[in-house]
Parts: sequence; C-alpha cells; structure tokens
Amino acid sequence: MTPADMGRAFSFLFAYRTCSTHPEGRRRRDGEAQVAEILTSEISGYQDFEAFLNAQGFTMRSYEQGAIGVAARGQVFVMARRCTDEQAPYIDSGWIFERMRDRRSTEPLEHVVVWAAQLWAMMQWFFYTRLDRGIDAVGRFKEAFVNVSQLAREVQEQIELMRTRGAPSDVRGRAVWEILIDSTGSSIETRARRFLVAMEEAALLDRIEGEGELQYRQTLNAAVEMSLNFERQAFYLMAADETDRQPAEDAVVSIIEGTQTFAEDRSSGTASFPDEEMDEDPDEESDKRRHLNGGADVGH
Repeated sequence: MTPADMGRAFSFLFAYRTCSTHPEGRRRRDGEAQVAEILTSEISGYQDFEAFLNAQGFTMRSYEQGAIGVAARGQVFVMARRCTDEQAPYIDSGWIFERMRDRRSTEPLEHVVVWAAQLWAMMQWFFYTRLDRGIDAVGRFKEAFVNVSQLAREVQEQIELMRTRGAPSDVRGRAVWEILIDSTGSSIETRARRFLVAMEEAALLDRIEGEGELQYRQTLNAAVEMSLNFERQAFYLMAADETDRQPAEDAVVSIIEGTQTFAEDRSSGTASFPDEEMDEDPDEESDKRRHLNGGADVGH
C-alpha cells in the first residue's frame, strides 16, 4: 500500500467511517469504489496502514457483509476509535458539550458532561440490555432503536429512583446525584433531543423517518466501537445480575473518568470533572465530519 493509497483510504474512512465493496440500500459514495479496491487488494499493506491508524487513535475492522446482515455479499471496512489511546490533536473532543448546552444559560461545563454521560449510558441500555444483546453482536445494530420520548422517559424514571434512594455518601457520586435530580421532565426531554441529534452528527446514530415519532438507530460504526471499547464504554452493562449493577451516579462517574470505579473506592476526595473552556460561538458551517470519533484493527 503506497503512501498515496494510505492517504486516500484514510481520507475516505475519516469522512464516512465505513467503506463497502457492495453497498446496499444506498448509492456508492464518491471515491468508495477506489478505496474498496485498495483495501481488498493490498493485503500486504494492512500492517503499515494499521500502524498509521493506531498512531492517530484509530484502528480498522473488516467484516463479510453477509455474516453481519449488512448485505448479501461483499466486505465492509470500519474505522473506529481506540479509546485506550490518546486521540490525534485534530480530533475535537469537546464539540458534543457545545451542542448539548443551552446557550441562553450559564450552565457549567461539568453539568453538561454529567448529562452527556447519563444519556450515553441510557442509550446503550436501549441498544444492549433491553435487547438482551451481547457487546460483540455487531450485526444486531439494525435492531437498536431509540427515540426522544423513550430516552427521556427512562432517564426521568431513573432519576426518580435516585431521589427516592437519596444522595450517595461519596463526594463524586453525590456531585452527580445533585446535578441529575435538579431537573424537570421538560428539561430532560430537551437534553435527550439535543443528545440524539449530536450522536447523529457523530455518525453513531442514523435518523430513521417514518410514521410516528422520529427514530434513531445505532450505526455499524457505533456497534464496532462498542465491541472494541466495551471495557471503557460499556462495563456498566456487564453486571452478572441487577443486584451487582452500579448505581446510576456511580456509572456516570466511571464513564467520565474512563475507569470502572465503585463508591467504596471513592469515599474521599473532591469531585473532578473536565474544566476546559467551551467555544461560545462555534462555526455552525464547519465540516461536521471532523467531529466523527472512529478507529479499529483489521480482522480477517
């Protein structure tokens, strides 16, 4: 694989996250046929290309489309994030918080971060726990749906349970608890709507329009990323039974910190959340594809 081929393949995958030899249900994208030919013919170049991706916090996976129910034939290549690695400096990691914050308010960034983590955890509940779906069941992404009303309702019910249970004793868990219980049904629905729109922009959800309420479906890219990064992104779904499951506020803290941290390990210390400044006036016309968060190793 020549440097030019690597650049061409990376540019395409960074923009779209997937490349199919035989797309189904859509037209072939500009340049897709050429990139698919590079990826299917340059077997000997995968190691170099993978090293190139890894250095930027990405990796690649390939699947037979028939095996995962994407299409009757052909291969699909997916570039996904490697959450254990530092992302390249050109990846904008704070944009989702800009999208979720109400610009008419002075809501602290730490509040937006907590809500993003809470909504992320609940979205994955819809995509995995509710479907009794394993993290490695990539092909079942086509069954994973959620809409604004469903997401808001489940979050509201969870917060009511948190209110009933009372504040946790550890400092960080209590900080999350206080942020989440200070909400109303209408504000939760607004946050859920903004969150799902942001996930669509990040190519982690597809918008599915039809009769009734607008639905959002998990993308193949999102399913692959979850299968690769479940230790960091989905550990809260892995409890042996409900009695072992982390309280919601503990799961939120663990997602924010990127580690599985339980309350008994956090009985002291102060709350700690990201404190970077947010762009008050982001360029709405900027290329949305720069926000995509992908990566993966090639599997044959």
